[in-house]
Amino acid sequence: MHSEAVTFFSEGTPCAGILRLPSGTPRGAIVFCAGMSLTKEVWLPAFAERLVEAGYATLNVDYRGFGESGGEPRRRLIPSAQVRDTRNALTYLETRPELAGLGLGLFGISLGCSVAVGAAAEDPRVAAFVAAAGPGHLERVWSGFPAYPAFKAKVQAARRDFVRSGEVSYVSVAKLLKSDPETCAKLEADVVQFPTWDLTITYESLADLLEFNPEEQASRIRGAALYAYPERDALIARFELSSLHAHTKAPKRLLALEGARHVDVYATEGPTFATLSDAARAWFDTHLADD
Repeated sequence: MHSEAVTFFSEGTPCAGILRLPSGTPRGAIVFCAGMSLTKEVWLPAFAERLVEAGYATLNVDYRGFGESGGEPRRRLIPSAQVRDTRNALTYLETRPELAGLGLGLFGISLGCSVAVGAAAEDPRVAAFVAAAGPGHLERVWSGFPAYPAFKAKVQAARRDFVRSGEVSYVSVAKLLKSDPETCAKLEADVVQFPTWDLTITYESLADLLEFNPEEQASRIRGAALYAYPERDALIARFELSSLHAHTKAPKRLLALEGARHVDVYATEGPTFATLSDAARAWFDTHLADD
């Protein structure tokens, strides 16, 4: 396996990535879509390396405003912009001579699942993708909490303040996900291991998160879709993945990750990692590989 740091430009903003190439001729190329606030070094490289072992080229990226990528304000999480960054990452892969003409795929977990769905819906180049443990519509998830009306009002006020002043404030992702203490504990324990990862996003960008609704676009997906849900997910209900699956008209599969919690999809070893990585390889072997 060969690994190299790369830079591509998404709407003029430099985006950093880690490109991994197999030792032999690549069978396809896959962009990884990271979850909320995560950078290219966090957790997903374990899945990327498994796919490289299977003959695929992979690209883990920092979205604009995160990690080593450019963009201001820092850590302003705009899902529609992350979809565009993902599509531009696909275009970058097309510029690599060793990858020219290969099938293109996506792999996303948690919010990265939602970004992958949005990118697959907008980009007919996506031949196949894997999307695990993410919402079809984040507002639907958060609106079930008792304090949601007050929370939404505060978010809308923050957006108005940003438009008026250009100033931002930050909120901890762990605080936003406090309904799932196990996932929060992993976030807070692991963030210290990754110097490029900051566990905060701008508060006003929550308005864009609430408006992001990839489920509405799922019927436009042309590539083969593998959706996976952890059976014991306390953060993202099975319904979110089932609904994405139902709205998708392309070839599709809905996979249950037996006994898994949300936090388990980020494990870099163990049964959930093995199940999801094996399923992803089989899915790409069937729907993406150029053999």
